Amino acid sequence: MTHAAPARILVLSSRPDILSDVGEAAQSLDPVPMVRGLFGRTLSIEEDDLIIVDVAEPRATASYLRRRFGEHPGLVALIEGAWVKKLGATLADDWDDYLFYPLNLNELGLVWRRHTVPAEALDLTLDVDELGRLHAVIPSDGAYQRPVVDRVVEACRHLADLDGASSFRLRVALAEAVANAILYGSGDRDGAIVRITAAVESDGLRVSVTDEGDGFDPTRVPDPTGPEGIGRSRGRGLFLLRELSDAVEFNEVGNEVSLLFRGAVDPLVRIEPWLQPFADLTGLDFRLDRMREGASTCVFDASGSNRAARDHVVAIGPDGLLRLEYSGAGPDDSAGPEPAAALLAGWLEAIAESEESKERLIERRTRRARMVAELESARDLQLRLLPAPGEFSDLATVAARCEPALSLGGDFYHLARLPDSRLGLMIGDVSSHGPSAALIMALTLSAAAVATASTSGPAATLDALHGQLLSALESTEMYMTLFYAVLDRKGESLTFANAGHPYAYRLAEDGVERLPALDPPIGVVVVTKHQEREIAWRPTDTLLAFTDGLAELRDPLDESGSVIRTSMTSGALEPAQLVEALFAGTDDEMRLDDRTAIAAKW
Repeated sequence: MTHAAPARILVLSSRPDILSDVGEAAQSLDPVPMVRGLFGRTLSIEEDDLIIVDVAEPRATASYLRRRFGEHPGLVALIEGAWVKKLGATLADDWDDYLFYPLNLNELGLVWRRHTVPAEALDLTLDVDELGRLHAVIPSDGAYQRPVVDRVVEACRHLADLDGASSFRLRVALAEAVANAILYGSGDRDGAIVRITAAVESDGLRVSVTDEGDGFDPTRVPDPTGPEGIGRSRGRGLFLLRELSDAVEFNEVGNEVSLLFRGAVDPLVRIEPWLQPFADLTGLDFRLDRMREGASTCVFDASGSNRAARDHVVAIGPDGLLRLEYSGAGPDDSAGPEPAAALLAGWLEAIAESEESKERLIERRTRRARMVAELESARDLQLRLLPAPGEFSDLATVAARCEPALSLGGDFYHLARLPDSRLGLMIGDVSSHGPSAALIMALTLSAAAVATASTSGPAATLDALHGQLLSALESTEMYMTLFYAVLDRKGESLTFANAGHPYAYRLAEDGVERLPALDPPIGVVVVTKHQEREIAWRPTDTLLAFTDGLAELRDPLDESGSVIRTSMTSGALEPAQLVEALFAGTDDEMRLDDRTAIAAKW
């Protein structure tokens, strides 16, 4: 379902200059919206309106306005230069977007496009390399900004164990970096892209955004909080990145920004304020150094003029050491370390153990994130093997949907363009899910493409598939139900073969007819020749088939109160309506099996 582009921008501000400037800037947008003021008047708020709110107004908070307007999808905070210090609190108020005033036409255009694009899923895939780094490449188009930020933040939340505050900082900073890359880097030329990478490193989570522009010199951007920059909208993005991330770095060209989010604080940083009071209280002369990758960094030095005579080394992680050097206690150097040194050494041992555990945890999370990303990529590839129903619209009206229960599944459907304007429709269900079932599914689709093109009918097609798949099914101890039908518009008939698939129907104006299984599932027993059946088919008839993941404990077509029966009773027999009703009648949270459905009519 898509939404029409909003026709209005509503401005909540008592300042006439803001309303005037928004109206003037809106003339550059396409389509040109109507601009109206919200302050001091009652207006009916539509779902497609974009509401720009001056945060300097009393009670101008997202929470208050959502109570007033409902869960409106387009609340945009307008932050004047003088209010830039209020930025953190404003962003934390859960606005949908933000703009700086004076208005920058490019940024207004991006916000406008982001809120006017059709509400449909964009093709966004996160890839992972051999080092566990996440990668995303998107077109330089504002429509992709929010979806890719959502995907990357969610992946990084698991990858680096980010808490709520860090996830929020990452979300806002990444959104700003991607917006800058689109607006001022790659631009809107055809084929332009923006690259995003994320990786867990020794010092935290590092996220980089690279565009195809000429770059810029970040040192020449004025401070937006200073006298020179307070009235300018440019420069606020860099200020925002520096405020929200723990470190910001640019490459030499200036077209790549790298953001660091440290997440959990280094334990040594936490104890540093206590080291001097410890030395003062105990009188212990000691020095603490952190050594990593051949380099030594002094964490604390209270050795004074007495050079340390003894040391205590603690391993931190797989490639780091913590060295405590301290002087002896009293004239007898043969005596053991005084109690203060023993206490400090025990303290550092506990910290080292904590940090090593953290590094092991990060390593495990990196491996897990890499595996999840690989499975997600495999799932995307698997679903792309399925044909697009719209490519067969000249033969019939077709709707289909496939959702694996896990990252990979064993359900599938197939469509085949046959001679004499006939249409082949196949649906199958492998007796498991996961990688093994997905392999059988991929083999079946490959074999089906050949079999449907070279055989004379549904039974011969199942014979060919049976011969090619039987050994693979036996070796994996699986079986597969398979239904294949050919719709013949000229002959007004449907011919089908059914190897154990229980959910295939003809939906007619006078009732529902189950298309029975004529043979057992493939892989259960050896079948030398499959059966087929031909039935008359009227233009008003609809073919519907689905897998048992949509049936749960009982057949939804047998339940009088099911969503699909209610839909059919109301006369909704269009393929898309039937498929949507089937999926609407199942529990997304509790499903344990793959779900697939296909429907077609002339």
